[in-house]
Amino acid sequence: MTYLSQHWGFPEIAVVALVVVAIHERGLRILNARSTFLHARSRRRRMWLAYSGIMVATLSIVSPLQYWSMEYFWVHMIQHVTIMLFAPALYVAGAPAMPLTFAVPVATRRKILRWVFLRPGRPLLRRIGAVVFAPFFAIVLFNLVMIVWLIPSVFDAVMGNPSLHVGLMLPSFFASGLLFWAQFIPSRPWRPTLSPFARVGALLLTNLVMTIIAMALSFLASGPFYDLGTSMLHAANMSSMTPTTLNPFADQQIGAAILWVCGDFWCYPALVMALRLVTKDDPNSSAMDQVLRGSPTMTVEEFRGLSQDEPVL
Repeated sequence: MTYLSQHWGFPEIAVVALVVVAIHERGLRILNARSTFLHARSRRRRMWLAYSGIMVATLSIVSPLQYWSMEYFWVHMIQHVTIMLFAPALYVAGAPAMPLTFAVPVATRRKILRWVFLRPGRPLLRRIGAVVFAPFFAIVLFNLVMIVWLIPSVFDAVMGNPSLHVGLMLPSFFASGLLFWAQFIPSRPWRPTLSPFARVGALLLTNLVMTIIAMALSFLASGPFYDLGTSMLHAANMSSMTPTTLNPFADQQIGAAILWVCGDFWCYPALVMALRLVTKDDPNSSAMDQVLRGSPTMTVEEFRGLSQDEPVL
């Protein structure tokens, strides 16, 4: 139990998370006050997903997971996939954009929107925004962030400094994950602009990159690439850490297995959704739809007949 009860840290991250949740909650209350009961209830349910994403990301940093990730590579990989894959996916699915917008006072909000979208002489700012939120940029950035931080010289330098790890590496994981998942998960008022075939290709490409990294770290490697446990002992505020007792190469191989398994775990549901979109408008896709869903798609006529017989919840 000492592994769970000790080594909690970075309380400022928890404070920031509470402030962010409070801002979302303020905007949600204002927005729901102008909505019908059904819309407000639906929006509230979605926001629980966003709050779950914030909580998962926060716990990954303030809990002992952060402490042990500085000593064991396999623990770092758990933190890696949590902050880069699961937390951003939950946050994007929660559709937080509108509550965040309504959290800003009306006068200030209108000034900002006019300054960004209507003021002459701002085309460069809008072009930068168009590039940052473009699908190609998001997918390339996601894969680059994953690759660059695992370069041994870069990894060891950052992991030797806990403040740099928490202040630079982990935020880049979360930010690139937000941009990436926004290309696949609808997040009102925006919807993904990638075609279904492009989504399938992007998911397969990203999963291939993760698989290649996992292979390079495991059975294609002849020894450990990282000096994780030793470098931590020289960190100023981690001097009380005990030397790692796990063989460094075994530690690296376990971390590679986690990346490999988690890569398949997140990719499969997203890939199924993308394949369903590919076959959605194909009249001959009942076989594929049965494989993906377990039953054929209900036709419009069948749905109307059901809605006339009994209410749809």
